[in-house]
Amino acid sequence: MNTGEDPKEQKHVFLNDDNEEVVDETFSWMAIKILDGVATRRPTLEVFDEAITSLNRTRDDINTLKQTVDIGWLRINATPLIKEL
Repeated sequence: MNTGEDPKEQKHVFLNDDNEEVVDETFSWMAIKILDGVATRRPTLEVFDEAITSLNRTRDDINTLKQTVDIGWLRINATPLIKEL
């Protein structure tokens, strides 16, 4: 939710068969039910920066893993796994 709006206050709009915008009232009802008692707020810049730094560190650790590993007679190819991570 990059708009900074409170999710409880957001409107879900869709186009009907006549290409007219219609507000989906069930979305608002569900958001209120689901988010009841949940405090929504943006993280501080420091917290966000720490999370990004941690993810970058994890990415670097994954990139340093060996692509293939031999365990006895068995060769493990980790390339697909590393690509997905």
